[in-house]
Amino acid sequence: MQSCMTKKAFVEISMTVVFLATLFILPAHAKIKGEGLTVSPPIREVTLQKGQVTEGVVKLTNPTAKTITVYPLAMNFGAEGEGGEPRFFPATDEQQTYSLAKWIKFSQTKIALTSEQVVEFNYQIDVPADAEPGGHYGVIFFATKPPTLGDQTNQVVLSGMVGSLILGIVPGKIKESALLEEFSTRKIYFSLPATFVVRLKNAGNVHFKPNGDIAIKDITGGEVKRVVLNQAKGNVLPQSIRKFEEKWEDDNKSVFGYVGPFKANLRVVYGMKGYTLDGKLSFWVIPWWLIVALGIAILVVVYFIIRHNIKKKKQLAAVKK
Repeated sequence: MQSCMTKKAFVEISMTVVFLATLFILPAHAKIKGEGLTVSPPIREVTLQKGQVTEGVVKLTNPTAKTITVYPLAMNFGAEGEGGEPRFFPATDEQQTYSLAKWIKFSQTKIALTSEQVVEFNYQIDVPADAEPGGHYGVIFFATKPPTLGDQTNQVVLSGMVGSLILGIVPGKIKESALLEEFSTRKIYFSLPATFVVRLKNAGNVHFKPNGDIAIKDITGGEVKRVVLNQAKGNVLPQSIRKFEEKWEDDNKSVFGYVGPFKANLRVVYGMKGYTLDGKLSFWVIPWWLIVALGIAILVVVYFIIRHNIKKKKQLAAVKK
């Protein structure tokens, strides 16, 4: 069922199947729905041994009152931009270093599900003996129309597609390497939340799921908040940059809230061996009430200075008379 689609078709695929971007952040037990069909799991992480066949199962559920017929299709995917969105490529694309689709084999070319039926769709991943170590990434789509050759039929109606991503690792010479491209926030906040931007580059050959936190400390060095990094559990694919945005919400019960200079210390943990990256920055929180209070105080001081000068001038004028 592997089809030779045009590059134009795959640009459209990347744009029309936007919903699959959420698959990078969903937990393994979640389910994805599309056109009434439910597919589980949305993501599978698996170790693939060279020269061996790995079995896989995707559970399809038809919760509708009608029969749904779908056709399996394997494709490769990589990172698109820095938001975690996937970009899809044909199984025949040999330029994809981290491809997986050409190893995926189906025993069925279509599946018909009657109303309320649950089907376990079996597939195999046949790993070559000379497979390159590192990450390999593919997706099994279930389309409502059979993919065939030809320009017209290449424009598959992917709005009716659902899929299951496969993140595979072939053991061997694994390189885990990450770079902290950016750790930033605004210099001044007049109110919380404060947003921290963390951009991580994966310079290795296997994906990783970063974790860690941002420790926020006040002028005394005391910790006031610890913000968890990558709460959505997103992956960073090889040779890509992913941006994470985490917020420090205002949970201070005090009437005055958070005020003053603060420091933020970032600790990123990634990889199977728990490598770390660190970052530091400083910023201010100056709430509006403080600005207004200072403004009023300044006006009061100016008023009394002017009043004092006027009074002093009057006194001098009286003395001269």
